[in-house]
Amino acid sequence: MSTAHRRSTLVGRTARRARLAWITPLLAALAALLASASRARAREIFFDYGDHARAEEALEFSDIHPSRIVYSELGCPSRPVWLEFEAARGDSLLVQLGTPAIAALRRERPSLALLGPGLPRAAALPFEAPAGRGARIFTTASVGAPTVVRDPLTEARSWLLLERRIEVPESGRYHLVAWSPEERRVRLWIAVGEEPSDDTSNVDDPVERVAAFHQGWTAPDLGAPCAATSLPARARPPAPAGGASTASCAHAAAPARGALPALAAALALAAARRARRRGPSRR
Repeated sequence: MSTAHRRSTLVGRTARRARLAWITPLLAALAALLASASRARAREIFFDYGDHARAEEALEFSDIHPSRIVYSELGCPSRPVWLEFEAARGDSLLVQLGTPAIAALRRERPSLALLGPGLPRAAALPFEAPAGRGARIFTTASVGAPTVVRDPLTEARSWLLLERRIEVPESGRYHLVAWSPEERRVRLWIAVGEEPSDDTSNVDDPVERVAAFHQGWTAPDLGAPCAATSLPARARPPAPAGGASTASCAHAAAPARGALPALAAALALAAARRARRRGPSRR
């Protein structure tokens, strides 16, 4: 082999090594990003449309282990949001309660209750509970400076008000109930479970809705007292047609005043961003 050929071969190998040295960290970073995105999306996302305000209307889950989060806006009249699940004795239930980091919600401190068999006898509750169920009640009124957490999909900021790990005392059906003790218009979320789960949701555009849920301008009445609850029945606004709840969620059939146009604008903006990322449309 000639000296020139050997030199050419060595130069080629050096160039390939340089390219690999540049590409390898990029591939590693890309793999980490994809893994992170996969982990972030490994959670079931649900929105409460205001029709889970009683035990018999609870949002049902088969067990407590998959990672899930339920977003809800308690409208006027302020009603609780109910979740229901099956659990076995000795199961460990991880539950979190939080609110979007919106100025109007800075002082809001919702409460949470676990209802089910084997729990202490239920004290006075602000809602009708199933007969024979005990309860553990968790209040957040004493939380002065809540931890700030970020949504893994949208980076939206929330205040984490409560985090508890609860051992299930008996096998059976349990309920988680969240409500506003002051009966105000409040947005909150309940997260349960730890195991990665399928990318499941009860809406077609969960990421956009999560982003909108954390924006105060999509619901200008947040934090407002529900004066309607003190009115006599004949003076209250009529219930929505079709049996829908009057809970006023910015993602529901009966949104807060001014919330529907704002939500539509937020979703339209998100759709436009997606279209720009895809590039120019074919002609």
